Amino acid sequence: MVTRAAVAIAIGLFLAGGVAACGGGDETKFSDEKIVDKLNLSKPDDDAGESYLFDNDAFCQVDKNLLNDGDEIESAADDKNALVITSREGHVGVIGLPVFPRDCKDDVEKKLNKLDPAPEEG
Repeated sequence: MVTRAAVAIAIGLFLAGGVAACGGGDETKFSDEKIVDKLNLSKPDDDAGESYLFDNDAFCQVDKNLLNDGDEIESAADDKNALVITSREGHVGVIGLPVFPRDCKDDVEKKLNKLDPAPEEG
């Protein structure tokens, strides 16, 4: 039987591998306010400022320290136990807190992808 913690660790390791290739050296940086707005994050009523709720769902909490750029994503990915969730291009991300269901992860990724800059034409 696979536990949720084992799944979270496996996802974190998978994402950490992909993040290392996309993050560093990128100059795209997002403000906390922009991330909070795009992801519809809110503070839980009983929280002491340690996390945000995604779409007001108590099972979809992310760490209060939002990942504003590729360097912050790489740093968070160094923690092998962290569930780092990033945009497709690795410009912006969050850290999911256990228990973080797959559907929450998918929804967060979709919204983070909308923050990625449009590809340059050339």
